[in-house]
Amino acid sequence: MIFRVLGKEEVSELTDKLRGGFPGSAKIYYVLKNYLRGTMEGFEVIVDAWPEWQCVILRPGSQEAVPGYFRHYYICYAKSVTSLKFFLQRPGVIDWDKPATFTGVPYDILPVIQEVSKKRGGQLPYIEPRFMYCWSTDPPEIPKIPEGVKLTTLKPEHATRLRQDWNNVRGGKDLDNYFRKVIENFDSSALVNAKGELLAYICMQFNGSMAMLHVHADHRGNGYGEIILKSMTHKLASKGEIPYGFVPSKDLLGIQKAQYFGYTWVPQGNMVWIRYIPKPKIDYSKTGSVESKEKLNASHEEEETHMFINAIPLAVNDKPKTPMNNYFTTAVNSS
Repeated sequence: MIFRVLGKEEVSELTDKLRGGFPGSAKIYYVLKNYLRGTMEGFEVIVDAWPEWQCVILRPGSQEAVPGYFRHYYICYAKSVTSLKFFLQRPGVIDWDKPATFTGVPYDILPVIQEVSKKRGGQLPYIEPRFMYCWSTDPPEIPKIPEGVKLTTLKPEHATRLRQDWNNVRGGKDLDNYFRKVIENFDSSALVNAKGELLAYICMQFNGSMAMLHVHADHRGNGYGEIILKSMTHKLASKGEIPYGFVPSKDLLGIQKAQYFGYTWVPQGNMVWIRYIPKPKIDYSKTGSVESKEKLNASHEEEETHMFINAIPLAVNDKPKTPMNNYFTTAVNSS
């Protein structure tokens, strides 16, 4: 058997078992939990074997069945990296003739995808390794809220603002709908002023991670980032959930912030986000047509930009301009 598609009862059983692997299994656990809730519509869950499985993949049942922001997505988890290397190459598991976004796979999987891409003449335009940090103690105390500022949650009408804030970081189609979906379905924390203007916010993702931590440029330096991060962490930890987020491995400032605020690095949660673009198919009957070439290039560019709106990290920090021994101070003062 090449793979097995799980039914809802089997997915529920699998989800219960994965909770025992926290915090390393948190990403796949929350994705499956949202699948069972119906917020991952259009996906199917496949395993290499059942019930003695080694690999789990959520993938679109068909590309038309999933929302635009999840098209060509593969969400993977494995007990054994070696098993996942073989599973990804089994016939029918991945459609290598179409683009593929691999969200949070072990870094050791990258050579396999690179080799497949090389053989097929494809491209890997996006490769981003990240570290996983989680809160592993009692819920933190929420810092004092400044006068004139209110701690609240994001509202659906904020979706357009989020798209404006994050479009340059994670471009793609359907951003408004994506942000509206996460706001309506997942926890968030936000700070607004007396006029109701959004000053800072953070929101959960489909994979259960804290992400999109953003402070408006005019209000940085007031500690708002620490307030909303600890507010979200307190909210999740108080419910018995695992507060965690992914920090790009090159984001030294973000790593320093996570460590200073008390978050713990989870080695088994180190992952990489990868985008695969197949070699464009050429209609040889029209290769001399300028119009045909323009359409081919346009479709290829469209596939490259249609990616990663579900790969938003915990926060995006500017590259620090201070020496290494000043990172610690910078991390505290820039929230």
